[in-house]
Amino acid sequence: MDKILFLGDSLTDCERLYSRDGLGEGYVKALSARLPYRLINSGFNGFTAADINRRLNIFLQAEPKYISLLVGVNDVPSVMENGQKGFERFKDSYNSILKKFSLYRDNTLIMLPFIFTTPAEFVLWQKALEGMNKEIRRLCQKYGFKNILDTEKIFREKAETLGDNVLTTDGIHLTETGHQILAEHWLKLFERII
Repeated sequence: MDKILFLGDSLTDCERLYSRDGLGEGYVKALSARLPYRLINSGFNGFTAADINRRLNIFLQAEPKYISLLVGVNDVPSVMENGQKGFERFKDSYNSILKKFSLYRDNTLIMLPFIFTTPAEFVLWQKALEGMNKEIRRLCQKYGFKNILDTEKIFREKAETLGDNVLTTDGIHLTETGHQILAEHWLKLFERII
């Protein structure tokens, strides 16, 4: 059976180590009932792009056919605190990840990191995240990755109609509704890939 490897931080992890099937309780679990593939959740709480880059060779030993990546929100504090130096560290790590993904280019789904504006302190994160997402898009174009899910736009539009509290528990992590919405949009893009 073909495998899909999910890489990311806590948004992907979702307590996977405490779940019987290892899929966690988030969007990966929501997708599992709708995909005829073996899903491998390798999300880790607190992971940055550098963390994924350092362990990528280990993750790829699973020999997936498809890869899904959602990382970056944990890099925002470093970018804010360290300015250009923090941004360059994020850029170099993401660049290295995409280079290592070259064999999977057409079978990789990139999700842009996102954040909500509640609590209000996260409004200050928006500018840094906007610059990071712009860089992710640039790197994807550089290496020919075309399967990009603009989760930032999706949740911004959903928040306008549903409100942040329906989608997020703390401004970063998703509610069950948030995970369902993410899974629906992921599936739509994945269907175009296959």
